[in-house]
Amino acid sequence: MVPDVCSSGSNYDAGSLDARPHAARFRITGEVGTTDATDAVGATDTADSTATTDVKTAQNAREQSVRRYFAMWKTRDFSDLDKLFARDCRYEECYGPVYRGLEQMHRWISDMLAKQIVDSWDIHEMRHGMNPLGLPMLTVTWTFSGREKESYIFDGVSIIEFNDKGYMSRVREFEAQHDRVFPYDDK
Repeated sequence: MVPDVCSSGSNYDAGSLDARPHAARFRITGEVGTTDATDAVGATDTADSTATTDVKTAQNAREQSVRRYFAMWKTRDFSDLDKLFARDCRYEECYGPVYRGLEQMHRWISDMLAKQIVDSWDIHEMRHGMNPLGLPMLTVTWTFSGREKESYIFDGVSIIEFNDKGYMSRVREFEAQHDRVFPYDDK
């Protein structure tokens, strides 16, 4: 995390399939296993109930992984990082750098710990969905504040994809100005 301003331009290497952005279809997952008035009186579907529980358990586990990761920046303790991210993960920061794999993430984190203090990284909401391959993802909105030579604060969104083992496999971050203006508000 650094406060650099993101540009709308793209510097992807079109020759590298791994470097190109991909179009994503986003789908919010809904309740699984709900019953309605057309069901038999008093009947509940045990399989649907179990599926609902399984989905919610998996969603909670993903949310906890993200919360743990965000907390690592404040506590400066990354000892469990490898328990959260896939070995072949990809982390894309809004201002350009892309880290491939846990080794590069560890190097980046070490560099950031030497120059940055994180004051807070507060999560506002998490939205569950599926990536184009049908694997789970979370869209997370947040506010980040920290200090390097000067203090800064900005808002952001992370799109976090998970692999079939539940590890974070791809993170894409986007930054927005924290201060808002309302140019058409009547005074």
